[in-house]
Amino acid sequence: MNMKLASILIAILIVASCTTLQPVEMSPEQLHARISAGDVLNEGDKVKIVTTDGKIHQFRVTDVNDTSIVGDDVEVPIVHIVALETREFSGGKTAALVGGSYVALAMLVALAVSGIAVGL
Repeated sequence: MNMKLASILIAILIVASCTTLQPVEMSPEQLHARISAGDVLNEGDKVKIVTTDGKIHQFRVTDVNDTSIVGDDVEVPIVHIVALETREFSGGKTAALVGGSYVALAMLVALAVSGIAVGL
């Protein structure tokens, strides 16, 4: 039973990420200008974009030009963007992942040691 609990804990830690989507807080007009100027996005960024038609696009940016944001199989015109979220590094999640990994490792060692002690 304890090994099952440890396995579940490890699986949760693996699924946890060190990044989080953060909304870019500004009006669509300001957002359009900042994207066109190259201030908001860079090649390789992971984004979530909401367009004027209500569609949500999630992809990794391969190019940003004056008129659109391009991903592997999508191109979104900048003038159609109403909301944007970018994936940002999260120090809190990283600390939790490292701390949780340490606890999981300690639990596995304790389980292994107790199993050896019982077998003696």
